[in-house]
Amino acid sequence: MHQMTSRERLLAAYRHQPVDRVPCSPRITYWLIDHYGDASLGTHLRAAEEFGFDLHHNAGVYWSPFELGARDSYDLPGVEYSLSWGKDGAFDVAMRTFRTPAGTLTDRLNIPPRGDRSFGMAPNPFRTEHLVKTRDDLGPLRYLLPDPARTNLDPYFQQAEQVGENGLVQLNVHSALNHRAGEMMGTEDLMMLYYDDAPFFAELMDIGHQQQLAEIRAALDAGVRHFFLNWYYNSMSAGWSPSFWTEYFQPQLRETCEVIHAADGTANLYDDGKCMAIINLVADAGIDVLETLTPPPVGDVDLAEAKRRIGDRVCLKGHTDLIYVLKLGTPVLVEQTVRNAIEAAGPTGFILGTSDGIRDGTPIENVRAYFNAARTYGCQKEGQL
Repeated sequence: MHQMTSRERLLAAYRHQPVDRVPCSPRITYWLIDHYGDASLGTHLRAAEEFGFDLHHNAGVYWSPFELGARDSYDLPGVEYSLSWGKDGAFDVAMRTFRTPAGTLTDRLNIPPRGDRSFGMAPNPFRTEHLVKTRDDLGPLRYLLPDPARTNLDPYFQQAEQVGENGLVQLNVHSALNHRAGEMMGTEDLMMLYYDDAPFFAELMDIGHQQQLAEIRAALDAGVRHFFLNWYYNSMSAGWSPSFWTEYFQPQLRETCEVIHAADGTANLYDDGKCMAIINLVADAGIDVLETLTPPPVGDVDLAEAKRRIGDRVCLKGHTDLIYVLKLGTPVLVEQTVRNAIEAAGPTGFILGTSDGIRDGTPIENVRAYFNAARTYGCQKEGQL
């Protein structure tokens, strides 16, 4: 077989076609910051060439006032917006007010001190007041939905051109929950709302879902074909159950995939939590790729069993544990884990990746062992694994 480009290799894995070697495409942003000093697209391409991996890059062009952040201004016609700042102990507090023709919405966001790792690597801000508090807030909320037709998609195409055959660029699109309903109200309150006021829950979820579809349709019209469906708020690890997936999430995912596939696009579903109880549900919805297939103890994915159950119709991506194998393990453990993953799920319809992004502080020896093992065992012929 001829030597494939990274783009050819990844798309062949999506389609369950033969590959010259099993693609290797880890999430690696934070390690790049630690190793190179930044994680720009140029740095990702440099690392991909140095270590010999296949770059998956997720381009984010759509914005939302529900994101975990506070901007000085928002492009929301007919909405009067103001931002004020305060303090809550060590936290900066962003207080936002949106005055719409249907009413006023407010929220508060606590922002941890820079470098406070107890709130994650960013560190991550958190809301102490959400925009949606009662059903009456749904009217004003609709004025806060950005028009996808006004979004400039040029950055996506510029990044796709920069990557070229050295990888695959996907458009990052969030689920109805992901940085939408899950931030409009909060995930825990949404779970309770389902039992307290099911019609209110359904309407709020539909607002986020229709916005997701509008973004995808606008992108398809512009020529985008590859989508990264960011659904980690929907994860069972966030607290949702298979019954929620059956009733709400799978129908939304199925409609999303149908819209994408009608234009010959691809749908890569991202869930970095436990998912063995729902993998048949997500496969039946029509996704092309499922990542990150997180193994125990953080997740619950048995890779061989996942391959047996859905591997004939879904490309599996990920699996290498980023903490207990890559960061805290040894090169020998890393090599054996990679070999086992390729034996369980390769050589077709599988992309070796990671259970999330390789973290800063991961030893360079382990990183090299990961990529060396990917080349060594990924090049074996089918039947020799």
